[in-house]
Amino acid sequence: MAQTFAKDDPLYQHILPDETTRLQVLNIFFHRYIEMLYPYSDLLTTTENYEAVALVFHSERQAETVRSKVKYMKQIAFAIIKSLPICRIVGVRGFIRGISILLSMSSSWLAMLGDQEYMHLDMLVVQEQYRGQGYVSKIINPLIAECRRKNIMCSLETQTLSNLPIYEHYQFRTVKVIPLPNSSLEQYCMVYRPDGDLLGNLA
Repeated sequence: MAQTFAKDDPLYQHILPDETTRLQVLNIFFHRYIEMLYPYSDLLTTTENYEAVALVFHSERQAETVRSKVKYMKQIAFAIIKSLPICRIVGVRGFIRGISILLSMSSSWLAMLGDQEYMHLDMLVVQEQYRGQGYVSKIINPLIAECRRKNIMCSLETQTLSNLPIYEHYQFRTVKVIPLPNSSLEQYCMVYRPDGDLLGNLA
């Protein structure tokens, strides 16, 4: 996962312009990030060959209580602390810069969904040698089927413009665009609804 993001993802290329250190940093970062979200998420893969891998967050697994929110904030803090070895690679200033950029490009926009239940496709990666062979469908189609069965939304975000037609093929629609300050990058926030009604339900 880290290797593919290091090579292809414009956000991480912006945060970590030095190719020689990018993979080292992302190996640490993704390890801690997945560890933080794992209690609320499913880590999906197509087969034991890991042609495609996805991390899917389930909103119903995070209770809307003060205790639950405090626990989640603690997990974020612990994840940041456990990621401090990154400072040895990019320095303290580079670490702080990376965290601040990730916060500006975060999933905080999901607050616009209100208290509606949803799944969030947090990460999706297909290994380069398996692209164009239908592995995206093998991940997304079961998610869409579950959304229809439960009548819930599925959300995602991407900073890669060429990804938009791929997700639009599965009936995801862009509901918000977040520009990254001092950069040409934009985050495209997308939602799939089984009933197709976005405008009337996202306020």
